[in-house]
Amino acid sequence: MMHEAPPSPTAQPLRFGRYQVGAQLGVTRLAEVYTATDERLQRQVLLHLLRQDLLGQTRPQARFVAEVSQMARRSHQGLLEVFDRGEVDGRPFIVTEQCAGRSLRSLNVLTVEHALLYLRQIAGAVAVCQAQASAELPVGLYHPPISSSNVLLVGEGRVKLVDSWLVPAAEVPHDLAHYRAPELSEGRPATTATAVYGLGLLLFELIAGTRPVGGADARATALEHLTLNLPLLRQVRSGLYLPSVERLLAQATARVPEQRFRDAHAFSQALDGLWRDLSAATQRLEPSARRGRTAVAAKPVPTPPAEVALPPVSAGSARRVKRNAPSVPSTPVQANLTRNLVGWLMLVGLVLAVALGSYLAVNAVADRLGSLPSFPSLPGGLFGSHEVLYTVNIRDGLNLRREPNATDAGNVITVVPNGTVVRKLAGPQITDNIPWLRVSTEVNGVAVEGWLSMNYLILKGSV
Repeated sequence: MMHEAPPSPTAQPLRFGRYQVGAQLGVTRLAEVYTATDERLQRQVLLHLLRQDLLGQTRPQARFVAEVSQMARRSHQGLLEVFDRGEVDGRPFIVTEQCAGRSLRSLNVLTVEHALLYLRQIAGAVAVCQAQASAELPVGLYHPPISSSNVLLVGEGRVKLVDSWLVPAAEVPHDLAHYRAPELSEGRPATTATAVYGLGLLLFELIAGTRPVGGADARATALEHLTLNLPLLRQVRSGLYLPSVERLLAQATARVPEQRFRDAHAFSQALDGLWRDLSAATQRLEPSARRGRTAVAAKPVPTPPAEVALPPVSAGSARRVKRNAPSVPSTPVQANLTRNLVGWLMLVGLVLAVALGSYLAVNAVADRLGSLPSFPSLPGGLFGSHEVLYTVNIRDGLNLRREPNATDAGNVITVVPNGTVVRKLAGPQITDNIPWLRVSTEVNGVAVEGWLSMNYLILKGSV
């Protein structure tokens, strides 16, 4: 507990015992958020200070204090780590780890793999909070409200669920109404399945690229959930046919809470199972199974008789035996395969001979005339090498790094804009569970090379 009374946060610099306060980043439902420096440990932190306009209001202030107390009691990599708490000049505050990133709301449509990667982290964070339920907190500890605006992408493949300061305070109620479970609009208390409803809608949004409900204001949007009939993913993203994902979404967003996953932990387990199923290699079917027929057991191959020693024969006798021995005809299948193989080899040889002859003839004409441009030499391989192209698929651009390392900020060369086509040079290489490619491209007319995370690249093709 700190008892000194420094000046208002509008003055610079401010010190709360050991913290020097910097610029204000924004406001949340209850707090003003500032950058700060812990001068004792020399590290950057965030200061969440009760909003000035809420001072003297009993319910908001009590809610902030309760949330601060609960935040200090839970720990998960998908949530902000709490370092300190206290009160200055009658205003409670909390100090957390530094967190910077863009919200998932600002990204383009995600692949199913990326959507599941992010949501598994968020569901795990909510499950940790729900696991600490008690008589006073039947649905567990407080967790930040579920919204794509509240999920920040803080690293390659890593997200955090926060009470975002990036959304204007006036827009927060409408933003959160897109995930409000129908039982809350009916006046019923929240349960652990209430958060599952919001998580299901968040997964739908990340894959479909759109929120399934909307209204003119927060109230109208919240009431839309009373009659929501969640569309199939294939109806909003043509060509996307994933029945297993659609079944999971239907259960998570069921109108009746008892028909959903019972809590975030059960939902998280279902996500893990879905992740494994979608990542499993497809087993190759037998030919008869691919045609939809029942496989027929092969006839047993008769065991050849044991060798019998024969007396030596003369050369003439051997010729007579060979001449009189019955020939063993090949089967029709073997004959067809042989003819087809020979035919294909002759065709390939003919095509290569024509191509080589044309190439040599054109080069000879070019050398004789002298006025035509020279032609390049034949490639080293039989058909030449192929360049594999990818497209950057992240709205604010992707960091190009000197080495495949997502944690070192000084490792960044430049930002490759969204939609840029890059050429693969090497990789993929797995570092810190992230697949990396070494690529070359141009940024603002300058040729650059470096490493990009494959999590934000879409295969374009090869040339």
